Amino acid sequence: MKFFEKYLLLFFFIVSFSLTLSFLGLENLHFDNVDWLYSTADVSNAQNGWTFFKNDKWHFPLGKSPNYGLEIGTSIIFSDSIPLFAFFFKIFKNFLADNFQYFSLWIFICFFLQIYIAYLIILKLTKNTFFSILSSFIFLIVPILIYRISFHMTLGGQWIILLAIYLNLIENKKKEIFYWIALLVLSTLIHLYFTAMLFVMFFAFLFQKFLEEKNFINISVNLILSISLVLVFMYIFGYFETPVVSTVSRGYGEFKLDLLSIFDPKATGAPGPLWSSFLKDISGTTSEGFNYFGLGNIFIIFFSIIIFCFNSIKKKDFNIFFKRNIKYFIMILIFCLWSLTTNLSYGGNEIFNVQLNDYIFGSLSIFAATGRLFWPAYYLLIIFSIVIIYKNFRINFAFFVLFLSLIIQLVDTSPGLKYYFAEKKHLTPPLKVENNIFNSIPNDFDKFRTSYLYHNYGNIFGSLSHYLGTSGIKKTDIVLVAGMDRSKAASVRYNFNNLLFEKKLPNDTAYVVDNLGHLKQIKLFLEDLDYGFFFRDKMWLVLPGKKSKMSPDDFEEISKIQFNEININEKYHFSFDKREEFLGVGWSHNTNKQGVWSEGDISFILFNLKNDSKEKLKVKLNLNSYIENNKIDYNVKIFFNNILKKNIILSNIKNNENIIFDIQKNEIKDQNVIMLKFNNLISPLDIF
Repeated sequence: MKFFEKYLLLFFFIVSFSLTLSFLGLENLHFDNVDWLYSTADVSNAQNGWTFFKNDKWHFPLGKSPNYGLEIGTSIIFSDSIPLFAFFFKIFKNFLADNFQYFSLWIFICFFLQIYIAYLIILKLTKNTFFSILSSFIFLIVPILIYRISFHMTLGGQWIILLAIYLNLIENKKKEIFYWIALLVLSTLIHLYFTAMLFVMFFAFLFQKFLEEKNFINISVNLILSISLVLVFMYIFGYFETPVVSTVSRGYGEFKLDLLSIFDPKATGAPGPLWSSFLKDISGTTSEGFNYFGLGNIFIIFFSIIIFCFNSIKKKDFNIFFKRNIKYFIMILIFCLWSLTTNLSYGGNEIFNVQLNDYIFGSLSIFAATGRLFWPAYYLLIIFSIVIIYKNFRINFAFFVLFLSLIIQLVDTSPGLKYYFAEKKHLTPPLKVENNIFNSIPNDFDKFRTSYLYHNYGNIFGSLSHYLGTSGIKKTDIVLVAGMDRSKAASVRYNFNNLLFEKKLPNDTAYVVDNLGHLKQIKLFLEDLDYGFFFRDKMWLVLPGKKSKMSPDDFEEISKIQFNEININEKYHFSFDKREEFLGVGWSHNTNKQGVWSEGDISFILFNLKNDSKEKLKVKLNLNSYIENNKIDYNVKIFFNNILKKNIILSNIKNNENIIFDIQKNEIKDQNVIMLKFNNLISPLDIF
């Protein structure tokens, strides 16, 4: 026994390293190999966030990273770059390779701490070393860990949940609050979702202490102290570089736990394998709600629940057990309810949906991916099951049940384990730009931007992420961020539109064009000035001062970009997903409904028109105004080829009102532009 205890850490180290090696491959363990980090958007963002943070000077707050995002540049916190490691390794940045990465080390540490802390928990509860070692492997191969760490590496730090559970088992009254605060602060350096989970667990811990000690003042002081200290450290780390309202995600109740999620072996709508050899994919669940236990764990959980219920009825000691372990019941209850949300569903079919106050709904949407919040309950149920089996059977039979569940788990989840460890299908070759013109951009330009800062999961980021992180680009707004300041992002878009209209795009900035609609307008406004247009690697680049670098092929390629033709007496429906047809800059989405929102001070409609008629034509635009804007001088001026046609007071516009104006034959050109120029705008964000 002493031999095993002495070399146990080495054993866990070897197991964790072997698992990391199998998960990444030998070549990807090297700290200067970054190509494997550009296989998915989330992983690419983590590496790029770290690279730009490393190459920048220190700021305060410490996590501030203005070069990665420019005006929307926030903090290393919001690029999922594991701030704990980012802060540490930035200290030694002068000694690190240009393409240094620490994520292979992080994955190893996650595997090691996952198995080691799980071992400590079971050992604390059973006092049996061999049983605890065998039990710890259950935690190492749970689908929620392997699935998450493959693409959202910060959320692979699920060992911190286990550490919080272990902290509940430590019998050190003098230092337990200090340990909790330290753990809460540590969690903010990994991922805020872990902080939310740990605060619930801390609250349950304090509630049980209150029941035992009946000291409300002491409990309140500890809770207020912990919240205050965590908030102070969050400020220091850079959490508040973006407004809280900007962290509100797509909506509470959308990325939730379905009642069948624990039996669903596929993360619906997400890349990855079917995790079960026996169960089929269950439609209607969400990728964020993926919480498949595996048949081995399902077997051991249901088996232990039956044993527990039978013993509780037989011994009539459930009340004693409940009072002694009320904190765990509170944790499981809160996490189940929070993850299921008030929009309860079964296989994607809504059972009921409790409508919430808008401000409550908005607050809950800060943690919109509620399916993740089931993880503490997930681990608690496994721990509960293992301990119940150990304490209710002879050791040989307990070993047999545990070993049987592990075999069932391995056989059942073998497709998922094979996908990640044998085939390594989560690692795909990165997209790399090949044209030499990209090599000159870091030297010739201070900034690299997109023409439309909106969709930070768009194709442009996927195509350019490897280039952005490895080429020496100094500053960019082509990023992914978890908490983008939406008002600043809007200002960036408005500013680009105005600069384009004034034909004054800055000379220190290279642009990659978001879509052909933008390109048509950029070409119309800037083609005669000193701007180079280059179609490279399936992307259009606009480079100020580089027209002389254009080849004959470049001139021929840009000459092919023409306005789409419209027909007289035909109705056209605009939509954001088809914005390349007739829309220039100044438009935004309409939440998947028909029509488009104007955005900013100016918006443009572009078209070609063949007119054989000698009579004047009429243009009819169907408009809605933003009804929340009740300013008296809320208006739009409509220009056709720079000729003012209408001045509309939008506060007087009714829904679906037709605005009609005439155009004369001599006003029509080969390329026609309708410009809408707005005054006294407000946005939905302005009024929350």
